Amino acid sequence: MGNSYAGQLRTTRFEEVLHNSIEASLRSNTVVPRPVFSQLYLETEQPLPHNGRTENEDEEEEDGSESNSPPIPYQMKPPPEGCCTTDGFCQAGRDLRLSSLASDPLEVPPGFMLVGVKSPSLPDNLLVCAVDRRFLPDERGRNALLGFSGNCMGCGEKGFRYFTEFSNHINLKLSTQPKKQKHLKYHLYRNSQGVLVKGAPIYWRGTGTYRNIKSS
Repeated sequence: MGNSYAGQLRTTRFEEVLHNSIEASLRSNTVVPRPVFSQLYLETEQPLPHNGRTENEDEEEEDGSESNSPPIPYQMKPPPEGCCTTDGFCQAGRDLRLSSLASDPLEVPPGFMLVGVKSPSLPDNLLVCAVDRRFLPDERGRNALLGFSGNCMGCGEKGFRYFTEFSNHINLKLSTQPKKQKHLKYHLYRNSQGVLVKGAPIYWRGTGTYRNIKSS
């Protein structure tokens, strides 16, 4: 009787592990499921907390998703002495507003694209910058590399590697931690008259719905 019960438990456990292994292989094209034998005999089970997640599981399932927690207060780095701090201008004193640069010839390096930055102090305007395409999402909100790489379209300074550093340079004057998902808002393109205008919103995962990107 005891041996029969133990055999039933082993059979149930085997079926459960086999099912999980098959399900994992169907869900992912990149992750190789662990062998069933290893799961049954070579690995100890990891206890689950009350919410059903393991302690090592990432709590954030989507990059760029908005958190329900209150924003963390942020103190921006003081600008260097003598720098311009006017809204809509970079620290070198050059105008970045779309309304001012719309008809200007702008040099965009290969692999970069023009993006409209939303400044909290200029709700009716956008700031123009150039961002490496690799750090921006596609039309489905995916495939954006972590980090940032951008250029100032006012003074022409290149090679900003951190969005925090870049937000200081373009005088965003933020009260919360700078995030590219929150402030890089729109694709920019030139219309049939050659004027730079606001295009489709940049679709960051968890922040909007699917939108087609109108290319220049």
